[in-house]
Parts: sequence; structure tokens; C-alpha cells
Amino acid sequence: MANPLRLLPSARTTNRLALLALIVGLTAGCGQKKAAAPAATATTTAVKPGAPGGAPAAATATKAAGKVAAKVVKAAGPPQKVVLWHAYRDTERKALDHLIDHWNKIHPEVVVTALAIPFDALIDKAQIAIPRGNGPDLVIFAHDKVGVWARDKLIAPLGDFATAARLQRFLPQTVKPLVFERAVYGLPLAFKSAVLFYNKKLVPKPPKTVAEMIEIAKARTNKKNGEFGLAYDAADLYFHAGWLHAFGGKVFDERARTLAINSPEAVAAVEAVRDLHKKHHILPKGMTGFVVTAMFNEGKVAMVFNGPWFLSEIEKGVEFGVTLMPEVAPGKPMKPYLGSEGIMLSAKTKVRDAALQLMDYLTSDEAALTRITMGRQLVANKKIYEDPKFGNDPVVKVFRAQADMAVPMPNAVEANVAWSPYSNALRKVIFGTTPAPEALKAAADQAATAMTKLRK
Repeated sequence: MANPLRLLPSARTTNRLALLALIVGLTAGCGQKKAAAPAATATTTAVKPGAPGGAPAAATATKAAGKVAAKVVKAAGPPQKVVLWHAYRDTERKALDHLIDHWNKIHPEVVVTALAIPFDALIDKAQIAIPRGNGPDLVIFAHDKVGVWARDKLIAPLGDFATAARLQRFLPQTVKPLVFERAVYGLPLAFKSAVLFYNKKLVPKPPKTVAEMIEIAKARTNKKNGEFGLAYDAADLYFHAGWLHAFGGKVFDERARTLAINSPEAVAAVEAVRDLHKKHHILPKGMTGFVVTAMFNEGKVAMVFNGPWFLSEIEKGVEFGVTLMPEVAPGKPMKPYLGSEGIMLSAKTKVRDAALQLMDYLTSDEAALTRITMGRQLVANKKIYEDPKFGNDPVVKVFRAQADMAVPMPNAVEANVAWSPYSNALRKVIFGTTPAPEALKAAADQAATAMTKLRK
């Protein structure tokens, strides 16, 4: 693997212009469906992301890791130490550890230590440790913290390291969320979005429209027996986003850097979800992640909106399928939020070159093969999906297609103030008695006050 790119002063301006042009090209059309999108529906009982047919996972992973690691040119001098923080668990952590173990065997000149930290704790630890110089050199986290961490100088822009060639490895919609104020603050590893899961025994043919989903759900709802047609955390803005975008609404206007909570489109979206609960009686209240998982595994719910993490929670023997989120009207599909999981460079690192070498390694196509095979990640690398083993995987191709019809979560600092007020408004409207216009206006006022304080 080549050392981080070092351009001559005369070439820097040219490279930055090329990078800006690439970013413009990447952002154009994000969230739009591609002309040759994969099939909208897939069903499976055994296949999980990263576990399609073909070579055994461990063998494939080792081969891939060895191929990419061999590209690195060893540097002279004493060993450098690179510390990486992440919140991975289970198979994702196994794949990452596998890659790092292989790196350390091949590269004694750059010794990497990976520390797994619980998701919520990682945010606090990073914000405390990095400014004091006691944090990691690299951190893996969701893109929605990019704006805050960039503002607080916890992470550093990649500058000339983020070349057009590197960024072209990835799905465009996974790069855009890692761009903040025209600077790239990380390289994407994986993406996540919600799709529609369904129990094949209860739903032989998955719905393509919301109207179809409602009819199927009605047939599978028996409140006396605690059985419902649809379940998800409807009062969580993350899951509500699919409805909001389908009706033409948004939470935050990136261009104007203003909130867009209180709008006719937003009102229509929340009223549509309210009808699922109060008019159609197919959506129960109190649906937290644990409850949704238990009900789906017990056959008490026919369909759920959930993300790729749900795959590991489905019990063996449960026959399930996944399909794209349905259309609310012809040509108006539900568009969930897209999350890009990136690897970012600490602003306080003292081993920048070595850290960037590791970043290049972990985001390479070869390492992505390890991560999808062993770690069951929905990797950001385009090339992986050109392989029929992954591109035609019945689960992977649905998530891949949904990514083309998803909206990246805002990474602006100001956008964070909307989450709590908006979720409270959803709860009051869907499961309470507050009119939608009144609840959303109150949420908008509360978020606007918080934004004013934030900008002072």
C-alpha cells in the first residue's frame, strides 16, 4: 500500500478543485433511484449479509486481508503505535480484529491497537480524551457526529489524502455524509438504512404500496391475541424519516442551514402514521427495539421497519424476507435515513501518516471483502457489489437498492437540536390527542430556541 499522498505545492490547488468537482458530482442525485436498481424484493431464511454462497468466510477474509496488507511499503525507523476506537460488536468486531491482527503480523513497523467501547460511552470518551491528547488516532463512528466533532476540533479533515481516486471506491451516498463545509472528514466503511422485514408465513407476498401494506396488516391484526400487522418505533424520528421524505418533507435544510420541521408535508406524514394506529389499528404503541424483536420472533407481528442490525436478532427458524419500503403513492416511495459509518482521523494524532495508511487499508476493496464476508457488513465499496455472490444476495441487494432511495442524515451541528422535540411531537400526535400542526409547531419552536443558543 502506498504512503499517504504528498502533493507538491503546485499540484495542491488542482487536486482540491478536482475534489470539489467530485463532491458536487457525488452529492448530485443522492437519494435517487438508479436506472438499473436491483429487484425490490428478496426473501431468505438462511442467507444474511456477508454470508452468501461461495468460499468460507474465514478463508476469503484471510486471502483478502493478505492481499491488501502486502501492498504497504514498510518504513524504516522505530515502530509507530496507532490506536483505533470503535463500537463494533459480534461479527463486525470479529472481522475488524481479524484485519488488524493480520496487519500487525505483516507490519511490525506500525503496531495497531483496537479498543472496543460501547456506542454511547464512545461519544463521551472521545469528547473528553481527544482534546487532552489521550484519545485515539482513528475513530470509527456514524457520520452524524461529523459536524459537531469537526467544529470542536476532535477530528481533522483528510485534505490531500482524500483524492478523487480514493473517494471513487465508494457508493456516492456514503461519501457525502462525511463531507462538512467542503472538507472530507473520513472514509466510509459501511452504510445502514431501514427496510421492511416480513414474516414469510404470515405475508407470502410483500407489499409494494402503503395501501397494500395496510390491507395485509389488517388481516394479520388480532388485538385480543396481541397480534399486529406492523410494528416499529413510530415515535422515533429515525424510523419516521421514511414517511417524512415520501411526503416531500425534511427536518433540516442543508443549504439554508435552517430547520424545516413545521410544514404541510410534515403534517401529512405524521397524520398518515397516526392513522395506522388510530384508524386502521394495525400499529401498537410502546414498540421499542427489544419489544419489536420479541414480537417478530414469536410470530406476533407480520411486518416491521428495521435496519441491518435486526438480522442478527432474528431467531433461527423464523422464515423472513426483506423488501424495499413501500410507496405512499405512485412514484413516491418511502425514503429512510441513510447512515454512513466512517473512519475518522483524530485532530490530535501524532502519527498522521501511519494512521492514514491504516485508514486506507481498512477501507480498501480487499478489506471490504473481509468485512462483508466475515463481519456481515453492508460495506460502502462499490466494487464488492459487482460480484454476483454479493450483488445477487437476496438480503444484500435489497439494502443496496434501498440505499439508492435513502436520504443521508444531516451532519450539521444545528440538525441535532431537532431530534428530541420532533420525537416528542410524533408521540403526542400518533399515540396521543395533540393535533399534528400544533405538535409540530411546538417542536419547531423548541428546536429553534435550542439552535439560537447553540449559535451564540
